[in-house]
Amino acid sequence: MTRTTRHAQAMALQGHRAGFISRVAADAIDLGVVWAIGLSLLLFAAVVRYLLAARPFQLPVLPSWQLPTGGAVIAVAYLTSGWSSTGRTVGKQVAGLRVVDRSGRRLSFGRALLRASLYVLFPAGLLWILVSRHNASLQDLIVGSAVTYDWLYHPPDESPPSGDAESPPSASGSEQT
Repeated sequence: MTRTTRHAQAMALQGHRAGFISRVAADAIDLGVVWAIGLSLLLFAAVVRYLLAARPFQLPVLPSWQLPTGGAVIAVAYLTSGWSSTGRTVGKQVAGLRVVDRSGRRLSFGRALLRASLYVLFPAGLLWILVSRHNASLQDLIVGSAVTYDWLYHPPDESPPSGDAESPPSASGSEQT
C-alpha cells in the first residue's frame, strides 16, 4: 500500500541524498538487528543440541575468532539482501532511507554484495560523508551507489522513481569534495 508523505520537510528531502546523522542512526539499528540475528542463531543451536544430544540447555561457547567472523558473515548477508531487494534494511526503513545506484535504481546483487563487504571491512569509510559534497561514503564512491531519503513504498521488483539525487544545498554553500 502506497501512502503519500504528509510532512512538508519530508517531501522537500524526498529523493535527496541522506546525510551523516541519518545514515549513522539507520546503521545503529541495523547493527542491533545483526546482533539479534546472531543471538537467535546461537539460541537455535542450543535448542537443537538440547533436543538431539540430550545435553543441558546452554548457549554454545564459540572460539574468539568465530564471533567477529560469524558477525561479519551475518552482516554481509543481511545488508546484501536488503540493498539488492528493496534498497532497504530495517534501519534504512525506520530512517526513511533507500540505497540506490547513481541513476536511482535498486542495486544489483553483485553491487550490493560488494557494498556490504566494504562496509563490514572498512566501516570508517562512512566518515567520508562529512567532507563529500554529495554525501557519499567511500563505499558509495567505489560501488557507484547513493543513499537517498525515500519514505514511499516500492515493491522489490520495482525501482523507485528517480528523483533529484543531489544533496540539498547547505546554508553556507561552502561544502567541499
